[in-house]
Amino acid sequence: MDRARNAISSLFGAEARSYTRFSLTRRTDGDGSRVEMKLAENENDEEMGDAMADGMETQIEKPQNNYKPLCYLMAAVLLVLIGFLVGYLAFRGQTPRKVLPSSQTTGEKSPADNDKDEITEIETEFQPLYFSDLKKMLQENLGSSSMLSKIREVSEINNRVTGSSGELTVTQAIHQELLKTLGQHNVWFDTHYVSLQVNGKSINKVSIVGSSSNEEVNLGNRNSKIYCPYSAVDNFMGKLVHANYGTEDDFERLTDSKVMVNGSVVIVRAGKINFAEKVSNAEKMKAGGVLIYPDPKDYDLNEDLAMFGHVHFGLGDPRTPGFPSFNHTQFPPTKSSGLPGILAHSISATAANYLLGKIGAAGASLWDSAASKVADDMQVRMEVNNVEAVREMHNVFGIVKGFEEPDHYVVIGAQRDSYGPGAAKSGVGTALLLELARVFSKMIKDGFRPRRSIIFASWSGGDFGTIGATEWLEGYMSVLHLKVCAYFGLDGAVLGAENFKMYGSSMLHNLIRESISEVKSPSSPDQTIYKKAEASAGDWLEAILQPMPMDTSVYAFLAIGGIPAVGLSFTENKNYPLNTEDDTLSTLNRFAANKLEIVCRAMAEVIGIAVIKIINHHQLPLNYQEYANDLLVYTTQIQNYTSELQARGLTTQWLFSARGDLIRAANRLQNEIDTSDMNNVLLCRTYNNRIMRVEYNFLSPYVSIESCPYRHLLYGKGNHTLAGIVAQLKLLRMNPDRVDFNMTRNDLAFATWTIQGAANALNGDVWTSSNGF
Repeated sequence: MDRARNAISSLFGAEARSYTRFSLTRRTDGDGSRVEMKLAENENDEEMGDAMADGMETQIEKPQNNYKPLCYLMAAVLLVLIGFLVGYLAFRGQTPRKVLPSSQTTGEKSPADNDKDEITEIETEFQPLYFSDLKKMLQENLGSSSMLSKIREVSEINNRVTGSSGELTVTQAIHQELLKTLGQHNVWFDTHYVSLQVNGKSINKVSIVGSSSNEEVNLGNRNSKIYCPYSAVDNFMGKLVHANYGTEDDFERLTDSKVMVNGSVVIVRAGKINFAEKVSNAEKMKAGGVLIYPDPKDYDLNEDLAMFGHVHFGLGDPRTPGFPSFNHTQFPPTKSSGLPGILAHSISATAANYLLGKIGAAGASLWDSAASKVADDMQVRMEVNNVEAVREMHNVFGIVKGFEEPDHYVVIGAQRDSYGPGAAKSGVGTALLLELARVFSKMIKDGFRPRRSIIFASWSGGDFGTIGATEWLEGYMSVLHLKVCAYFGLDGAVLGAENFKMYGSSMLHNLIRESISEVKSPSSPDQTIYKKAEASAGDWLEAILQPMPMDTSVYAFLAIGGIPAVGLSFTENKNYPLNTEDDTLSTLNRFAANKLEIVCRAMAEVIGIAVIKIINHHQLPLNYQEYANDLLVYTTQIQNYTSELQARGLTTQWLFSARGDLIRAANRLQNEIDTSDMNNVLLCRTYNNRIMRVEYNFLSPYVSIESCPYRHLLYGKGNHTLAGIVAQLKLLRMNPDRVDFNMTRNDLAFATWTIQGAANALNGDVWTSSNGF
């Protein structure tokens, strides 16, 4: 190079001392190939030497006043640059994997190693990883898993109720495991101070009170500490009324049968809906107290055991509704609208049978119960002595960062606290969470370079109303819907082996279908999960879709956060004894047909495949067009009440118009995507941003998050939802005096404009939106 410089100097004379140097360098690093062009004005430029050491260099020196060679140079640079860019774009959409030279993999020394003057560094090559490669990597890594041992470790730690010493032990163990797997800089905590209701100094009591004698019902030593957090604290006495499962339909049937619930103690069976919904429904009917028990017809459970369950008709800390409980000392005392004003307590099947056999219950004959006898001179007295306490709790997070869009991520979450052993309640979810973190971390080390990130979240406070997940959502509400592509909840992921079930956002249904088509059924290894579901019902979605339980982190992310979320589970044809002392590893293994490890791996594989598709595809695999079908179901139901609306000066025209705009916007976006170059990073990200916002845009902006936190138009709770509007119109037809039609009119208007707003947002820019209003 020096000889060339001297030759140029002698050729052009002194003028050559001032020259411009162009360096074209191709670098190969973790992100793929890129081209760098450097301009230097000094022949001693140190950066030129660095560029020569890094890779191929083309250096041309010309006098600054000679423009023709310079033009030739620029043309050559431009052609080379175009060539490199074409090569770079050709490999976009494939995950590169680092491949070392043979001497690095075999340990043998290549002939080139002897020439130190020619080889200054190891060149890195990449070969593409396609979905089949990633699936194989996932399966191979899961093959070495041992989730059974993790479930055992978690479930054998005593006293894991939120904020307890046992729960703190599990927290520290999970933290250490994530540190070992993901590294110190990729793991963190957040801390909350939350209000819990715990046992008081006096135990809760249930007594039979009559003209002849008073008798305290023996709840059993094993059940003396069982209680329903967030019950009203007081005592109450009333007639006993059996309300089956305590659903709205059950109470409606009691009303139709002239059974008076007002002023009574209602006894209901566990199941179908959560404890909080049962108590809320009873309170609407003016009951004074609720007793909840697991019926032997529903649960294969020791009849002396009662079930633990909170009765706050809401999620998160009830003393910080709508805002996070990061530091409770900074906010004045407040109260969630979901806290009940009546008493609630959990009893065993033995205690319930004694009560029903001793005094009977009004309405019991409606539910095919033997307790049809009613002792008119006897009543039930409830005494609840729970106390409120502030507890410190922690969420633990770990992250695998993406390489192109690290600020967009999938969240995988699992509850770790539990009442009792909690093998299925929190042990399985914790084991799956840690195993997926290990597997994806290993895949990264083996060359997988995901486009987007994965956050692994271990939640606390699950048994008290998904407190950990909800408080985190409330703390970062303004950001998360812009960042989180999807949420996968692992709570109760394995309750058996026979049936695969799913609940959550319609936007993720197609993704789950694709994932279960890739995984063998643990109960029928000759079939995929998809084929088994399809064979059982003819329609795969009908076979696996179930109503979404309210008391889950999936519901919090979807109905509060407006984030696409899904929960998956393997189940049996009988109810698993969650929230009891019978939720042990042996019980879980029995429900899983003694192949718990196989079932856990199948679930991890389903979730792993779904996550790979989200974090690696150019276009987010979220089926935003599915909501058009969901809206059709509700708008058709509302149309059935056209006569009631027209009699009051309203029409369904605008609601159908808004739905039509949503369909057209969804189709237009899909057409744009189909005809666009999705290798264009900025364009692809623009489309994905619109897709990510769809779920959030179905949160009604017209209701208060404090009084009505579940704002989602399709999955929320309240009169503002489409289901709530249908219920109001049904009541309007049956009993107009019980409906405030001005409120119904507002709810219908708000729902219409929420749908229209979602359509406008899906359209993109304001100048591309149009409607006929």
